[in-house]
Amino acid sequence: MEVGGSGMFCKGLLGLRKSALPLAMVTMMIAGTYVAASSTAATAATSASSSSGVWPGVGKICEPGPGGASSVRGVGSKTINIAVFNDAANTIVPGLEVEFVQQATAFADWCNAAGGINGRKILIDNRDAALFNAAQQATAACQSDFMAVGGGMALDQPSVPIREKCGLGQITGYVVSNASDLATDQVDPSGINTDTAFSGWFAALAKAYPKAVKEAGMGAEDSPSILQSETKYEFGAEAAGWKVVDFPEPPTTVENWAPYVEQYQQKGVEALWPADSGNFTPFAEAMTTAGYHPAFIALGVQFANSQTQQAVAANPSLPPVYVETSWWPLAQASQNPSTEELVTIMHKYAKGDTIDFDDEEGAESWLLWAKAASACGASHLTVTCVLNHAAATKNWDAGGIEAPIASLTLSNDNPQPSPCFALLQLTTKAIVYDKKLTDPTQSIWNCNPKNIIQLTAAQQAQINSL
Repeated sequence: MEVGGSGMFCKGLLGLRKSALPLAMVTMMIAGTYVAASSTAATAATSASSSSGVWPGVGKICEPGPGGASSVRGVGSKTINIAVFNDAANTIVPGLEVEFVQQATAFADWCNAAGGINGRKILIDNRDAALFNAAQQATAACQSDFMAVGGGMALDQPSVPIREKCGLGQITGYVVSNASDLATDQVDPSGINTDTAFSGWFAALAKAYPKAVKEAGMGAEDSPSILQSETKYEFGAEAAGWKVVDFPEPPTTVENWAPYVEQYQQKGVEALWPADSGNFTPFAEAMTTAGYHPAFIALGVQFANSQTQQAVAANPSLPPVYVETSWWPLAQASQNPSTEELVTIMHKYAKGDTIDFDDEEGAESWLLWAKAASACGASHLTVTCVLNHAAATKNWDAGGIEAPIASLTLSNDNPQPSPCFALLQLTTKAIVYDKKLTDPTQSIWNCNPKNIIQLTAAQQAQINSL
């Protein structure tokens, strides 16, 4: 979600807090004890998902019903067509956000087995923008889809006016640009807005590394969607005491990270939030070659995957590497029934697909959509009804899959993001929950209200000018 504030480029590709890179192994450190499990092994012990249509912590969201004729676009007597936006076919980071489609298909199969949405079966339309075709895919969805659910496009800005004009309602997987943050006919389960920024994990790292953050390096790929998102993070870091001495803006296609690594090194950067695109391996290799050893590296949640962990293992001279997250760690799925249900369903309906936080991010959107759509009833299923029900939801956490958010609202009504986060550390052997650095206040989360900062008018104007 920009998954913002809570990605992708910060939240997948280029500063988006998401990625299609697989999370094959995660590890939790609970009360000082490391407990390792792969996403596959962790779920092998779970029981087979039922087809009752009841989701733990959310309730009954899928069931038989009368269906019925409808004049609403994308709604048939027995079917509902839903668009899932993604960028899987791109050639820069192949497979980006493919999990959105995999998870949506698995959820639809699970829901349809229980009777669908009041008797209507969910049909998934894969709307793959391949990074640079967001407008075209929004146009295609406007022709035949009821809504867009549980997806996202890294360069989403061009799609917004098209989707708004045709009234294609959306419950997002994630958003990136300011235009998407504020879009109409949309509910973002992360509550992203344009007048606040997230500061929590930057503050936690500043507390642990007070001297290093005075020589900080950040950055973002040279695209308006990404620059807006990453500039918010820069403001959030500065509010937490970071002094950003370098902020490069590489192109969206970087084959050689050595010049940027050398620039950080020459500027004396000790606290590093890299201007990376979602694949940490080339960046890590460039750091090793340059002999660059800052005090620590901080990454967005899109890097919480096996590829990043393997890059850390292959480059043992790297400093501590941390990843922020607002989604329940998959290695601890058995401790959260909603996450456990997601993993079980993925193993049942998407056999062989790697499970990672993108699946959790998609699931939170699908659960909110299904809950709202079911509440509308078979004869009143409209975009307005679904969005109004979703926007009225209080204390939303998708049954525990994501950090809790007090109140949802329409994206153009200034939603408020959750202040909760956790920090993970990537070691040479695993990904571990860092309880000490997180300093949790609620379950595994640090939910200090001060984790969210208010942007000044000048900061908002700077972001809007990008």
